[in-house]
Amino acid sequence: MISCLNPATANVPEPEAYIRLAAKAGFAGADHGADFWAAWVSATSLDHVKGFCEAEGCVIAHGGLPVNFREGDDAFEADLKALPAIGGVMKALGTRGMATWIMPVAPADAAAFRRMHVTRLKRVAAILADHGLKLGLEFVGPKTSRATGVPFVYNMPGMLDLCAEIDGQTGGLLLDSYHWYTSHATVDDIHHLSAAQIVHVHINDAYPGPIDELQDMKRMLPGEGVIDLKGFLGALQHIGYSGPVAVETFDDALRALAPEEAARRAGESMKRVMQGFV
Repeated sequence: MISCLNPATANVPEPEAYIRLAAKAGFAGADHGADFWAAWVSATSLDHVKGFCEAEGCVIAHGGLPVNFREGDDAFEADLKALPAIGGVMKALGTRGMATWIMPVAPADAAAFRRMHVTRLKRVAAILADHGLKLGLEFVGPKTSRATGVPFVYNMPGMLDLCAEIDGQTGGLLLDSYHWYTSHATVDDIHHLSAAQIVHVHINDAYPGPIDELQDMKRMLPGEGVIDLKGFLGALQHIGYSGPVAVETFDDALRALAPEEAARRAGESMKRVMQGFV
């Protein structure tokens, strides 16, 4: 598995500085938006980007899906038009696919909300498949995230069903340890997956306390909380997953630090937790 920095944990706006930030903190890979990486390639060249990453010892491991499928048609169509070129870049960079999150509640009619997701994401999946990429979808697990609205998709079985409805070959999971934990999933649930069903992985940790009271945007660095991350990573290793594992932590104290210090702390936590899994 490839230990990766995610910009939610530590970020700088310039791609080369971001790669250096990740490499200096001990990460083997970097995770950011696919459009972020594609813009770097456009401003320089594919050879430059590959050479720079090789020299720093830090690969571009993943690119988040740069398509606004949640709002109006105009924004969706504009993003979809740009996606083939971005897909070509991300394939050339050696990534597995693009991933995004799915809202755990529908604003009103859950059936209509599902049809919108399936219709639009089928088109996204078709473009990604043309470039040999997969579409990763992340469920949001905390019960507190479903306090208002109509429950939609918020656990692994529900997301696997949605993936199958969109495109059973191209669709897969963005599996996040926090959402896995807060949805009351188990190590055995991961054992029932295949490596091909996982496009990308996020890792983070949870505060002690009742699981159903945990907040989505309050997470800890890996190894600092109560999630069985050894079990989580061990299950991924058991099914043969060898892709990126990005540290995505939402924490006010970490956010207040300089990017270099935040990345350093994240890198140290990842080194401890992922020992034996990289």
